[in-house]
Amino acid sequence: MKAKRSRLLALPAVIYLTVLFLGPTSVVLAYSFLERDIYGGVHARFSWDAWRMATDRITLGILARTVLLAGGVTALNLLLAYPCAAALSRMPRERRTLWVLILGFPMLTSLLLRTYGWLNVLPLEWRGTLLAVGLVEACNYLPFMVLPLLKAYERADRTLVLAALDLGATPWQAFWRVTFPITLSGAAAGSALVFIPVSGEYLVPHFIGEGKVSVAGTLVMEWFDHRHWPYAAACAAWLALIVLLPIGASMWWKSRQGELAN
Repeated sequence: MKAKRSRLLALPAVIYLTVLFLGPTSVVLAYSFLERDIYGGVHARFSWDAWRMATDRITLGILARTVLLAGGVTALNLLLAYPCAAALSRMPRERRTLWVLILGFPMLTSLLLRTYGWLNVLPLEWRGTLLAVGLVEACNYLPFMVLPLLKAYERADRTLVLAALDLGATPWQAFWRVTFPITLSGAAAGSALVFIPVSGEYLVPHFIGEGKVSVAGTLVMEWFDHRHWPYAAACAAWLALIVLLPIGASMWWKSRQGELAN
């Protein structure tokens, strides 16, 4: 009875994912196997041409840059978010709520407006560099890492850390062997919330990169603008695969934790 109720509760989410994710993704994947005509449309004929372009050295290099950028931004946010979440968790509830509101306040504004704001802040020589793109993305997505970690800190038992320190552990040992394992779920959730949108980011690489930083998001938009739909669809399929990797890893980790618990 409980399992049946759980399936019924999950049914709306399954329908949502099927209609709004699997359906459009299947259409995009199907377009990647069609033949482009000379007028920018497609012929309803099977062709590998788009995937030959999508697996060449240049495209794979751009995809590798996308993964490295998303991974670097995620790692930087993780390093910044841990001390931030630890400090917030030790504050009184009223002050903590105020600082959480301050931290999340920029999210109330449009990403496009924030990106234009960064154009006025960054030095001219920084624009058009991968470093500037990564810095802006790290600042934009930092709240998505801090908030899950803060919730994990709030649920954690602080007496475990105090016990480790009393038993002779150094602060670093207490963090690595006690704090990190019990907040790992928050770190995993925050990493997914950062890695996934950064992988498909278009506005920041387009405006901050000034056309000099090519990543998966700008590559897809560029070739859709050129009306090469099969190649753009193939690149979008690569991007969907990149996004699905952390989701699959998270699902595997949760199932593994469940097996260990049983």
